[in-house]
Amino acid sequence: MIKEKLAEIVARAFESACAEGKMGELKECPVPIQIERPKLAEHGDLACGVAMKLAAPLRSSPLKIAQTLAEHIGRDKEANGNRITSFAVAPPGFINFKLGSAWLNQSLSRILIEGADYGKLDMGRGKRVLVEYVSANPTGDLHIGHGRNAVFGSCLVNLLKFAGYEVEAEFYINDAGEQIVQLGRCAYALYRRLQGVEVEYPTEGYPEEYLSEFVAPIVEREGKAFLSLSEEEGAVKLADLTMAEIIEHQKKLLAKLHVQFDRWYSERALHKRDQVKQVLEEFLKHGFSYENEGALWLKTTELGDERDRVLRKSSGATTYLANDSAYHLDKYRRGYDLMVNVWGADHHGQVPGLKGAMKALGEDPERLEVVLTQIVNLSRDGQIVRMSKRMGTVVMLGEVMDEVGVDAVRYYLAESSPQNSINFDLELAKKTSRENPAFYIQYAHARCCAILRKALEPSQGQEGELPAPLTESQWQSFLQEYKTDPEVFESIFADSSEEVVQHQKALIRRLELFPEEVREAVETRQPGRLARYAFELANELQKFYEVSRVITDQLSVTKARLGLILATKQVLSNALGIIGVSAPERM
Repeated sequence: MIKEKLAEIVARAFESACAEGKMGELKECPVPIQIERPKLAEHGDLACGVAMKLAAPLRSSPLKIAQTLAEHIGRDKEANGNRITSFAVAPPGFINFKLGSAWLNQSLSRILIEGADYGKLDMGRGKRVLVEYVSANPTGDLHIGHGRNAVFGSCLVNLLKFAGYEVEAEFYINDAGEQIVQLGRCAYALYRRLQGVEVEYPTEGYPEEYLSEFVAPIVEREGKAFLSLSEEEGAVKLADLTMAEIIEHQKKLLAKLHVQFDRWYSERALHKRDQVKQVLEEFLKHGFSYENEGALWLKTTELGDERDRVLRKSSGATTYLANDSAYHLDKYRRGYDLMVNVWGADHHGQVPGLKGAMKALGEDPERLEVVLTQIVNLSRDGQIVRMSKRMGTVVMLGEVMDEVGVDAVRYYLAESSPQNSINFDLELAKKTSRENPAFYIQYAHARCCAILRKALEPSQGQEGELPAPLTESQWQSFLQEYKTDPEVFESIFADSSEEVVQHQKALIRRLELFPEEVREAVETRQPGRLARYAFELANELQKFYEVSRVITDQLSVTKARLGLILATKQVLSNALGIIGVSAPERM
């Protein structure tokens, strides 16, 4: 990357200055050398502010240090020629650089050589990661909050795979506990009511209209087969059947949202294998649990939590913490290097207890990360929307997908940081204009495809059909040259208009930043960075397109600019692939 090459030049300049005794007693640079973009374009393409960090250890002014470094940069062969056209020192101690064409040409060539692999990293090589997300109770439909969790989790999986990690995705099915007992009671009452039997529907639990779409297929399929069962037997049977319908519905809905899991892990399986019982014994063995008033408690205050947590109630029922401890101990024993849970913000209070439990079990809590996603507010014309046909107060994921489309849902749920709440404007998501970022990015990709098609297709003129600007053999020759001879792009910088050159340069610089954006997204666990990056790239393409003709009368210019368009198409496709949004060729 250009930033890394420039940092190496500055590092060599520092070493050279040290060798001449111009850096005091320092023998090596005590601070990292970072290259960044200046706030104002007129200051240059890139800048280095290391002189200001060296002021204290050298007891000298940043400006003087920068001037010394600049003197030695000027002696570096790699800083001359067409890599860097100029550099200058600016107060209070920046060294500003203007790039030549060589590195930019090489960047374009690299993109076209690597193709779909451009931007991929090896930072995760040899590391196994488990991402658990959504994990909604199998007691009803998925709402828009589940949708945010699903989109973020799937984007994170894509991102980590792109960075070289071996990643598995898991959905934890909460198919045990009081909520399932309650589901069974409601489902069996509804089952009988749909058969014409007059029974009272439970006042506490899940509303009839909420469960009807899941119980109705059971009635149609099974008929009166379960009417003779006792209340208790019927509740157990209908709980299982209704759960199966709900889970199948959730799978289909998530698949429509381009969300897939390697494993659907049943909480019941933990109990069947006595893993919950065994983990309680482990806490006792390690001296981290005690009984009080008939309940079993975990000493989580000794493990970093604000209070002790209940593991088993006085009724004998185990708590979420006990069950989660067994589940996560199972994760650790499966040998993952990193486990990431994507939870809703309402679970924030459970994080210290779970981490403390893992520590009590002798596991490293640092191998477990919990990402909390905030709420989603939907609006239409500035008004908050409660659009569910069934519930009236809950916004269902499927309804939003049906209204605005899968790609818009994925983009808007992906682009924000998980720590921020989302204000999802339904009307904006349906617009076919620059105001709608999802559409704007997809249109940019489609535009690239259209330009490339135009180069190879005949057109209609006033006197009939005109031949295509390029033949297929010419295009195939171009594709080879792009990968073997970076200087083929030199014509990009030969335009007489400085405005045209600067916009083309800005587009290439944005393309070249993609691997850096991927790395930042991985390190911060924010795949949404790439949604925002794709929008910025689409914006640079628009600026370039407004001032530059791609297909011209000069073959060398046409060749260079078509290569730039091809590289832009590739990077847009790579970024959209990570956030799970389609890259259409026509719109």
